[in-house]
Amino acid sequence: MMASDSVRLAAYIDGELDLAGELEIEQRLAADPGLRAQAQALRELRSVLREDADYHAVPAALGPRVAALTAALTGALTGALTAASAAPSPATPPRRVRWSWQPLWTAPSALAALAVVVLAVTLVGPRLAAQDRLVEYVVASHVRSTLGEHLVDVVSSDRHTVKPWLAAKLDFSPPVHALPLPGSVLLGARVDYLDGRPVAALVYRQGAHVVNSFVWPGPAADRSPSFATQRGFQLAHWTQGGMTHWVISDLNREEFAALVQAQVVADSAP
Repeated sequence: MMASDSVRLAAYIDGELDLAGELEIEQRLAADPGLRAQAQALRELRSVLREDADYHAVPAALGPRVAALTAALTGALTGALTAASAAPSPATPPRRVRWSWQPLWTAPSALAALAVVVLAVTLVGPRLAAQDRLVEYVVASHVRSTLGEHLVDVVSSDRHTVKPWLAAKLDFSPPVHALPLPGSVLLGARVDYLDGRPVAALVYRQGAHVVNSFVWPGPAADRSPSFATQRGFQLAHWTQGGMTHWVISDLNREEFAALVQAQVVADSAP
């Protein structure tokens, strides 16, 4: 693999490629066992860094200090910009202006506030962008599956057929259940790619609507479902039993919420 390919693979694992780049890498992963092995090694490294890194609680007094430092930086920058924008009057002959940034950059409060702002953008911005990209990929995968001929790889409404099939194709065994909801039918499953790794895609039909339920290993702590709407689709995501769940369909909001609740209940059953 060339150096540029290694960079693109790392960007794919971190969710930093656009949709076209993501699909290109997924096609190469499907055809190249060596590339899949490299991708898995990168995922394991990322997992170790996420799970084993030290985390420290933010001191309660930090919030007011950050606000005060940010205000100081804002005032310093405003003063500098005001001075820079002051132009000589047309009747005044041009004169040389000597610039000095020393008062701004030698102020410890301004430097500290700038560091806080940069740190916040560096740490929080990529996480929000990665979440937005994941939403786009979930929607794109759902649309591709419903418009094409690749809705399921294994056709069965029997969880005892679907679950072993997925376990043999993936490096984890996802929960598979028929949903305790009138009109819901398990159509089967397929292997898909999301969040830089292969995932299980359970496919249901709820009345006349197709439902894609994506599952892959996630944080150990459970988190209740969060709901969103994107491009006319209802989405929900949560963590449960060490698994990340993303569900998408074009059901209306009430029916979709009932379906998500049914899945949470089914996955809680022994």
